[in-house]
Amino acid sequence: MIERLRGILVQRTPLLAVVECGGVGFGVNVSARTGELLPNEGLEVSLLTHLVVREDALTLFGFIDEQEKELFLNMIEVNGIGPKMAQRILSSIAPQDLLVLIAQENTEGLSKIKGIGKKTSEQLVLALKDKALSISAIAGAGSVVALPHAVQEAILALHTLGVKDPSAKKAVEKAAEVLGANADSGKLIAESLKYI
Repeated sequence: MIERLRGILVQRTPLLAVVECGGVGFGVNVSARTGELLPNEGLEVSLLTHLVVREDALTLFGFIDEQEKELFLNMIEVNGIGPKMAQRILSSIAPQDLLVLIAQENTEGLSKIKGIGKKTSEQLVLALKDKALSISAIAGAGSVVALPHAVQEAILALHTLGVKDPSAKKAVEKAAEVLGANADSGKLIAESLKYI
């Protein structure tokens, strides 16, 4: 298996990075979040990777950190979630925010994420609830229930409006600073739109 790639980033698009290692350019599928965090073309990059082997294709997926990779690996074991869907989910919401929703068994919040329906959200909770804390701890992020419910709702609302992470999360956090910790999700959404 190819577990990690380090080389020169020769091409980047929102969902694909081409990394040249020893004269070979590897096409690596990435989430939008990872895509935003990549360096400029021509600079060195290091990505954790997972190779998906199919009868007709070898597809390499890349991750900016261990937490994102671990979450991806656990999601593709859930019935109905393949690698491409897992990539889409990780493009729509930050791993930590997804883990919060899973740990709190918030199937309604999960259903609002693009690509996840009611049945899939229930399967995600069932399969990953017990693993959510250990995956969360990989990044040293502390408790998985750190985000208040209103903040989670506001971030998800921005996702449905097409605002991706980390922009959505930053905008809502700024709104929460301005409005205070007890603001409801409606006020947070309205305020956060000023910071996008």
